[in-house]
Amino acid sequence: MTELKAKTRETKDNVTNIRESGYIPAVVYSKGKTGNNLSINYIQFEKVYKEAGESSLVDLILDDNTTKKVLIQDVQSEPVKNKILHVDFYEVDLKKKVTAPLVIELTGEAPIVKSDGGIVIQHLDELEIECLPTDLIKEYKIDISTLTEFSSAIHVKDLQISDKITILNDLDDVVVNVSEPRKEEEASVVATEEVAEGEEPKEGSDGEKKEGEPVKEGEAKIEDKKEEKK
Repeated sequence: MTELKAKTRETKDNVTNIRESGYIPAVVYSKGKTGNNLSINYIQFEKVYKEAGESSLVDLILDDNTTKKVLIQDVQSEPVKNKILHVDFYEVDLKKKVTAPLVIELTGEAPIVKSDGGIVIQHLDELEIECLPTDLIKEYKIDISTLTEFSSAIHVKDLQISDKITILNDLDDVVVNVSEPRKEEEASVVATEEVAEGEEPKEGSDGEKKEGEPVKEGEAKIEDKKEEKK
């Protein structure tokens, strides 16, 4: 199991100083108990977070040598540089079920993509699952090589998973499917429709009105605007 060391901190401790010293302010919550304020090493946490995500147990080792079985519940990051600012842990009861996100990873290649230029569309990036903490898994891999036609799709009800894990999503939800590529004719029609409104009509092969041709309604205004721009 993944381990992470943590130091107890006082509420009055300056969080800016903690961050400048290479640590992250954190709190570990337990049901029915007051949260404990901690600080964790930034580099070590990045490594643990990459390995465990939010759906794997972590052994949080405190400076008094006690260990808590926790899930990484929330990670707050600075929006621009994406630097981690704060972390919430949740201490679990190993005998009680928990709900957690389960990341979906697509593997393989859909044959219809290579043969007919289909486009793979992933509708769900993660599943919501329920199980005992010891039965949690970090990710669920889905082989998309079964998508052989444009009508092919993989639904939640098609997923094969451990009977110790319950998927909470609607069984009819589409996880991934393949759409047909847009035909050139359709793309041309769409492009034409997008620019048609407000477009100046072209007359003749060079786009100029032929000599002696009557001015149609609305064209005089267009010409006037052109003169004003000069």
